[in-house]
Amino acid sequence: MVDILLASYNGEKYIEEQLASIAGQTYSHWRLIVCDDKSQDDTVSKVKGFVSNYISGREADLHEKFIVHVNDKACGGAAANFLNMLPLTSAEYIMFCDQDDVWKKDKVEKTLKMMKRMERKYGAHVPLLVYTDLSVVDENLKLIAPSFIKYMNLPPKISLPRLLLQNSVTGCTVMINRALCQLLSQANDFQRIAMHDHFAALIAQVFGHIGFIKDATLNYRQHGSNAVGASDARSLGYLYKRYRRGKKQFRRDMYAYMVQAQYFYELYHDLIGDPQIRSLIYGWAHLFEKNKIYRTNFYVKNHVIKYGWVRAAVQMVWG
Repeated sequence: MVDILLASYNGEKYIEEQLASIAGQTYSHWRLIVCDDKSQDDTVSKVKGFVSNYISGREADLHEKFIVHVNDKACGGAAANFLNMLPLTSAEYIMFCDQDDVWKKDKVEKTLKMMKRMERKYGAHVPLLVYTDLSVVDENLKLIAPSFIKYMNLPPKISLPRLLLQNSVTGCTVMINRALCQLLSQANDFQRIAMHDHFAALIAQVFGHIGFIKDATLNYRQHGSNAVGASDARSLGYLYKRYRRGKKQFRRDMYAYMVQAQYFYELYHDLIGDPQIRSLIYGWAHLFEKNKIYRTNFYVKNHVIKYGWVRAAVQMVWG
């Protein structure tokens, strides 16, 4: 069984297309859990209407295939909403899902195949995460870029030093196994987590393994309300936009990743067997307590450097 966790908020415009793409998956042994963060539009009614229409006329008992939950109090963010859903799932495999994308029909099947291959190699007791590439499209699903990884100039391989300050695991492509879910469920101080996918990736990298599928398994829709969004990271426009954000914002972002590392260390340091990994995470978590020379030496010595020469150069100057 695969549980698909869909965090919704004011998503009435696109959510029915996403639901239809999930319903059309080639792998059918899934359950969809929608958690709405007190939307002010018709998101919830559209979800319930879709579920009702899906169930109607089918002979199988599908009432437990869908769970629609509305938060009593707004979480105020995607990370908290996703993490709040973890107690609702009991499946061996969990996927994260955004409300405005469109999944390709073999997304679940292809991702699960990779996950099972990893479990055969490493064991189901090991925390495992699988993520994929994705296609970037506009609000009308017209292709912008066939590869999000290339478009955003993200590293093709993951290393822990780089993952501490730069996440390249896109949450809406992710599947985790039960072993990883159990560790991730311990994280409940949402204010100290930069993003749920980043935190999950850290768990997998430190305690288990991360698998990557180079194929795009969904269309990542770009529109005015994207929580994160995608841009051509090699374009002058993107570089200028990042420059306009300025040094203070750059350092606030890095500090958020250090706060996340502090929380990670507090939760799991007793489980980290490798003293070098433990030292790396602790050192990164407390780096802004040090002076500029110390920080720069730490980046270089431990290879904690953003991918891409422009990002790396900005890090050295502003970080």
